Amino acid sequence: MQSVMEEKTNRIVELMISSVKPFQLMMGKIIGIALVGFLQLAIWGSMLAIILTVVSVCFGAPAVTDAAAGSAMMGQDVTGSAAAIAAASEGDGLVAALLNLPYLELGVLFVLYFIGGYLLYASFFAAVGASVNEQEDSSQFIMPVMLIMVFALYAAMGSAQNTDGPLAFWASLFPLTAPIVMMVRIPFGVPLWQELLSVGLLYATALGFVWLSAKIYRVGILMYGKKPTIKEMIKWVRYK
Repeated sequence: MQSVMEEKTNRIVELMISSVKPFQLMMGKIIGIALVGFLQLAIWGSMLAIILTVVSVCFGAPAVTDAAAGSAMMGQDVTGSAAAIAAASEGDGLVAALLNLPYLELGVLFVLYFIGGYLLYASFFAAVGASVNEQEDSSQFIMPVMLIMVFALYAAMGSAQNTDGPLAFWASLFPLTAPIVMMVRIPFGVPLWQELLSVGLLYATALGFVWLSAKIYRVGILMYGKKPTIKEMIKWVRYK
């Protein structure tokens, strides 16, 4: 949104529109910033792989547990040894849980939800940036979406306590909250049909948002000096 507004305010977009179609310009902006996001994901994925490798090498061996058990059997500091055994067992359980996560499923669905969620929200914010002239004018449009995103975060935290509850189920299917909530449910096991339905609804909604945003973008990008209303933006969608 900030990038589109900057080009519109500086009148750079008027030169660009003479060479490309508004839809091409909008999608170029969306795809370009998405590639930056993929670069960030690649860096995070590499860091995660390194951390998991170090954790498995350093804490995977039960040497601490064996030493503590031997000490307890010889009657030396039984209380301290029992505490050490419990702590080591808890650490081993945490490491085992981390190493046993369905990383392939998480990775594939993370990429799918990232692309679908990004297309959905980015197209909306691109349309808003093309419609307004000042940052202050965008608040009436982005506030409802920001509230939905905040709700998705709280729904995800609540879903971690009950991954099969009504809140977790419906929030993981609703396209605006699914990219966040479903990723919390996946490590606990989610039926395949729910995953497919969630991804299908997300991409169908994202494509619909891209189509609507393109309609608004092509008109709003050349509109200056007037604060748009929702009613006017609906008229822009109907223009041929």
